[in-house]
This record gives sequence, C-alpha cells and structure tokens, in this order.
Amino acid sequence: MTPPHDRLTEVAERAEAVLIDFDGPICSVFAGKSAPSIAADLRQLILSRGVDLPDELRDQDDPLELFRAATAFAPQLVDTLSSALEAAEVEAAATAETTIGAFDVVRACVATGRGLAIVSNNSTAAISTYLGRRDRARYFAAVIGRGERPELMKPSPIPVVQALQALNVRPSAAVLVGDSTSDIEAAHAAGVPCIGYANKPGKAERLAAAGADAIVTDLSHLAAVLARTRKPQSQLPWVESAGGPLVLVPSSALPKWRGAPFDFDPGDLDTWGDYGRACQIDGYAGVLDAGDDQALVLGDEPASTTYLPDQRLFVRWIYASSEADLIRLIPKAVETADWEDAGTWTTSGPGQLFDSTLAGDELEHEPHLKVDLAPGTYLIRTAYVEPEDRTAMVLVQLAEQRPPA
Repeated sequence: MTPPHDRLTEVAERAEAVLIDFDGPICSVFAGKSAPSIAADLRQLILSRGVDLPDELRDQDDPLELFRAATAFAPQLVDTLSSALEAAEVEAAATAETTIGAFDVVRACVATGRGLAIVSNNSTAAISTYLGRRDRARYFAAVIGRGERPELMKPSPIPVVQALQALNVRPSAAVLVGDSTSDIEAAHAAGVPCIGYANKPGKAERLAAAGADAIVTDLSHLAAVLARTRKPQSQLPWVESAGGPLVLVPSSALPKWRGAPFDFDPGDLDTWGDYGRACQIDGYAGVLDAGDDQALVLGDEPASTTYLPDQRLFVRWIYASSEADLIRLIPKAVETADWEDAGTWTTSGPGQLFDSTLAGDELEHEPHLKVDLAPGTYLIRTAYVEPEDRTAMVLVQLAEQRPPA
C-alpha cells in the first residue's frame, strides 16, 4: 500500500472540488482568545446553572468537545451554551491568524476551476467574521458551519454532505482537507477522500493511523500540486502572478522594468525595486514611470487576468465556477459596472502584461500576455462586479482620451 505521504498528487489530481476545515487549515481561530479560556468560561456557565460536570469533563479544555458532551449531561443548556460559544468564537475570529499557505490553496483552486467550500465545527458567524475581514467570502461557494445540534458536528458526515450538495459534486470527485481525525471520519463516512493537514508534531502519524488518504505538512505544497493538475482548457489567454501585482510595460520600455532584486529584503520595502513600487499602488489600477514611458499596474488582487482587445478591457477572475461562466457574464458585468475613475495612462504602444516581480527583458520563459494598443493617452476606469451569485470579477478598461472640443 502506498503511504499517504506519497499519495498527495494522486488524491489532489482527482478532485474537482475542495472542502476545507476552518480552524487549522484556514486560520488559527483561537490564537488570540485561547480555546482553554473559552472552555473554562463554558464550564463556569454550566456550574452557575446548577449542573454538575462529569468527572471526565472537569479539565476539558476543548470548547467544542465540551459543547458536544453537553447534549448528554445538560441538554437543557444546549441553546445557552451554543450562544455563549458562538459569541466567544466570533470574538476570537476577529483576530484569528491566517494559516501560511491557506490562500495559496484557494488561489490554486480558483485558477484550476475547482469549487471551494468550508466545512467546520465552528459557527458560521465566526467563519463569516474572519472571511469578512479581507472580503474573502467570495472565494467560497458554500460555508457549512456548526448548526444548533451538536450531534451533527463532524465526525458526522452531514456537514460534508451539505457541502457536496451546495457544490453539486459527487463524493468521489471532492476532497476534504482537515487537521483532525474527526475530519477524516466525516469525510470517509460521506464517501469523500481526505487530505490530512499535519500542522503539529506527531499529527502526521495520528492522521495516517486514522486513515487519511494523503498527508501534507505545508499547505503551499498542496497548492503547488493543485496548481499543476486539472488545468482546464482555456478559451482565453490568462496570466497570473505569484501573489503580487501584475504590470503592463510598453515593449519599448521592457528593459527599464527590473522587477524584484534577487537579494531584496522581505522586511524592507525600499529594497524591493520596481516590484516594491508596484506594490504601493492603491486600488485596482495605477501608473508608474518605466524609463521615459509609463507602466500600468493592475493591483489589489493576485487574480488571473486576460485582455479583450476589442473593448480594451482587462478582466480579472476573482471568483467563478468556470471560465465559461465568467466569459458568459462579461457583457452583463460591463453593462452593470459602477465605474470609478483611476486616472490616465500614456503609452508608446503595445506591451507585455506579467508578474511585476519579473524583469521586463527576461520574459522568454516566463508567463506573460501581449497587449496590443495604439500609442496614446487613455482614461483608466475600474470596477468590481458580481454579475451573478458566486461570480465576481474586476474590470479595468482603457478609454481613449479625446482632446477638448
């Protein structure tokens, strides 16, 4: 039998949709407000209502397990405990630390057309609080949080089944990424493969023993595997970055764009070169000098981007179930967009769109997109548009600046 450490590519490649546990794979919910302190508050709440704690729960420091157990020894307090736990989770989620690599996985799923859902034993309100901090809810087609019945928390398969229904995907065509044995049990009970995220020493062995189909210790590794598998056949040419802004540099000015220096200091923006200048652009678009010419920066989101020359329109794929859906909705998005003025851009002519970390004269073996434009000055207008549920895009359009009459 192939060890789960060696099956990651096989398991990830089959997945048409990715279900992700929240606490652990997405963020550390209780990094700011600790789980033991919340459990202590719940124990005190139980005792204050005249209910004795069973001996095995007197030192229970997992608030979710304490809540689950309450159905047996204090069913009359379930609603009260549910409200108290949710309030504590929401407070904790407001300062939760994002897991390194989590949104690399999200971006890889978006880029390869995989549906995304969160499946968690934490409350939906807490998950929404975290996602709302940086407008990240749009990446997930479904968020399945804890309901009012503790017995339906994972390892019950019910939350996993609900996510499958929301994504309209078969169990065998999905994968769940989780960091606990209850994730593995819930996934397998629903017929879904499970990738165990071993984020602490000894956890890889426990997850493997529980039957994880694959094990990963670094979510960036999982993101890389997802990014190179199941690439859909594109109808349009797309270019994306490794996480920073994209930049459009006129061909004549390409040697002037030097990207990020090889020895730049991640903690010192002044050492980041042209890439650092691009990172300082606010909003969806802005302009920088590139020698005697100007470069157009597409900022804010490291989103896959294409260019429609007939409309002089950059389309940035924020979220959509498929490229076909996104393309279908572009006319509606343009028609309904609430455009904002982003200034003007003067160019000497056609250029190349690429990751701003790259040097402009070294693109031969790097992803880039040719943009045909006549020389001139263009008005830049931008918009974030959600033309339908579960579809979002950023539009950047160039309009000819006409001389005053």
